[in-house]
Amino acid sequence: MNAYVCIAAAMVIAGGGVYFYLWRKDKAEAAPPPPRQDKPPPPPPPRANHRPPPPSASQAKPPSSKSAEQVFREAFPGVRFEPISSKPFRMRAEACLLRDKMSGEEQAGFRIDVSGGIEVTGETVVDLVVTMEDVSDGSSQPVYATQEKHQDDQTGQFVLRSTIGKVSFPGRPDSGWTAVGVVPFANIRAPKSGQRSLRLSCLAVPSALSRLTVIDERLRAGLLAAATTQFDVALVRKGYVEQRFARQNAAGLVVCLGLAFAARVRRDALLSEPVIRSWMRRHLDQLKGEDARLVAQTQASLEAAAAMAKGTRVDLGVVCRELLAYEVAGMPQESLALCVEVGRVDGSVSAEVMAELKGLCRELCLGLEELHRHIDAANEGEGAVRDQEYAELVGLDLGWDYRRIRRHLLDQFMKWNSRHPKDAAERAMITRRLEAIAKLRQRYL
Repeated sequence: MNAYVCIAAAMVIAGGGVYFYLWRKDKAEAAPPPPRQDKPPPPPPPRANHRPPPPSASQAKPPSSKSAEQVFREAFPGVRFEPISSKPFRMRAEACLLRDKMSGEEQAGFRIDVSGGIEVTGETVVDLVVTMEDVSDGSSQPVYATQEKHQDDQTGQFVLRSTIGKVSFPGRPDSGWTAVGVVPFANIRAPKSGQRSLRLSCLAVPSALSRLTVIDERLRAGLLAAATTQFDVALVRKGYVEQRFARQNAAGLVVCLGLAFAARVRRDALLSEPVIRSWMRRHLDQLKGEDARLVAQTQASLEAAAAMAKGTRVDLGVVCRELLAYEVAGMPQESLALCVEVGRVDGSVSAEVMAELKGLCRELCLGLEELHRHIDAANEGEGAVRDQEYAELVGLDLGWDYRRIRRHLLDQFMKWNSRHPKDAAERAMITRRLEAIAKLRQRYL
């Protein structure tokens, strides 16, 4: 009986399984289809020790182009490769003390160095041209040189030239800071003294262009490299703007001194003033080529000084000290020469005038030899004028040779010495001619 029970249970279980299978099948057919997969199935994993076949000619990639730097690096991996332009052209200026090789004395100055690469398109001889400007007052003003070797041919501005030498393609590599030159501050003249800001420019140009003036456009058109730097310095010497102002005021003091000296030695104004006016014209003639405004200011200063000196009593010692304070080279000597002309305006230097001139020498810190030099120069100038007057009086040309002058003077002497006219005016004329012959014989025979 137990066996029948087991068989019946097995049949029940089998029937339930068939029914469940049929229910699942009907439900699956009634459900919507799953979304379509467009992506291809992933490739099967590679087998061990499998080597893929080489790509076909149609699938091969074109070779990539390489730069010269990449080729160089791959060919010489142990060599350091650095382009010329990786370090730009630079310059610097530093203050320093310069020692004179002959005297051993030290003076303040500055040195100029450059660094960086300079590129060239072919083999080129390269020079450096250094210029300088004063930018202290917010605008660029030129700096001039006091020595000819540092002067620009046309402008007189400071310029320093140095040669690098022959540079081959692709250019000069950076080799660290290289000295260009040293310059004493005494060799430059800025607009003003005191604390100044100076800007230097260094131009690397072909040697064929380096001698051009700094205002020539071709100099900048041929630039290979350029750099600038700026440094501050305290300048002791007066600048050229200050010197112009000082010279203008000193010239006015010379006029004032000449008029005061004329009054001191009691010289007639009708005779002394033309001498002083003549000096004023000569001084203004020296300013030809300068700025027209400067000439006009100087002329106004001279006229004002002349008007002031004529209307007031002037202390010669005070004027001399003011003149020396301006430190204008040559002005004390010019003032002494003017006073010598004023003192001998009536024909000779008296003992009284000579004593006043010696005192003036002491006030101007000049030696007596300077006084005698000016007196001799005035006498020589007067002697040359008188010789010409004597020669015209007797019909003589001073350009003749010795024999012809001697023969002419002898003929003139025989001609006029034998005459004894009754008319007094004619006798006076003959006497003047004979005196002229005697003077010319003493000088030329």
